[in-house]
Amino acid sequence: MSVVESFCGEYPDGFVKTDIASDPNYVFVNDSNYGSVQLFNSEGSTVFVNSFIECEHYVTGGWEFTKVQTLEASLQNYLLIFVIALIGLRFVMKKLKVI
Repeated sequence: MSVVESFCGEYPDGFVKTDIASDPNYVFVNDSNYGSVQLFNSEGSTVFVNSFIECEHYVTGGWEFTKVQTLEASLQNYLLIFVIALIGLRFVMKKLKVI
């Protein structure tokens, strides 16, 4: 199963990939048979897509993160910064003989 299929569902029968990047005026058409899907990017932005081709376009463009994964990555980064700051503070305090 591809990343696109895991977020957007199976490719529709007879699906033909459209080169959206070559048409700056391309407008996605809502598909009444496609259930709306919410996608997140690495910056925490969100988008609702209403057709398979729109979903595929966003997922291939990097909108494959879930909100939980984004939050977890942010928390890990904050923890790393906090630990480095503590180590640096302890080093400075030892140099100043405060400890």
